Amino acid sequence: MKRIGLLTLVVMVSLMATPIANASTFGVNGLVTVPTANMLDSTELNLTYQHIGDGDLILGSYGLKDGLEIGGAAQWPNGLDDDGENYLLVKVNVLKEDANYMPEMSLGIVDRNLYLVASKSTDFYGIRAHLGVADKDMIKDRVFVGINKVLNPVTISSGDGSFNVPTTTVALEYNDGFNLGANFDFGSGISANLGVLDFDDFIFGINFKNKF
Repeated sequence: MKRIGLLTLVVMVSLMATPIANASTFGVNGLVTVPTANMLDSTELNLTYQHIGDGDLILGSYGLKDGLEIGGAAQWPNGLDDDGENYLLVKVNVLKEDANYMPEMSLGIVDRNLYLVASKSTDFYGIRAHLGVADKDMIKDRVFVGINKVLNPVTISSGDGSFNVPTTTVALEYNDGFNLGANFDFGSGISANLGVLDFDDFIFGINFKNKF
């Protein structure tokens, strides 16, 4: 417990003193624009392309070992043809979720800046809840919250046959406004996402995840 308390103190002090890259997505382990405590497995690779408003982002992260991810991202504020910025990503699991009240907790670094997020699965309709703190340049209100839920696959039948709707995860978050999103898992490590930011700007992206 002393270790967790020290990590929390370090995070809060750093957030008060450090600017942050304007990271808008966190790959397969994010909600719409905010991170979760979920981690990649060891040797798992995540590649993401995300289009947000007039900007584009390409992200890659790798599970170096259980509880440790490293990666990087390149972001263009006005499209891929304009000058953008590059930054490093590191994420460390600091607390494992249990079947009682203990949440998953992860500490993330974007460039030289930190965020702390906790995630917990609930018995309430299978909803997973998320709560975190970050720098105000990354999360304007410093605190962010979100929930997501995996929907069971659905088979739709027609006169000529049937097809399966991809496994879908829906998400709702608050990050200076309410954002809605959905991720569609097509299998073989490929998924796509759609979202709307503050009921105004639409986003979309493609993810690839597999072990290497």
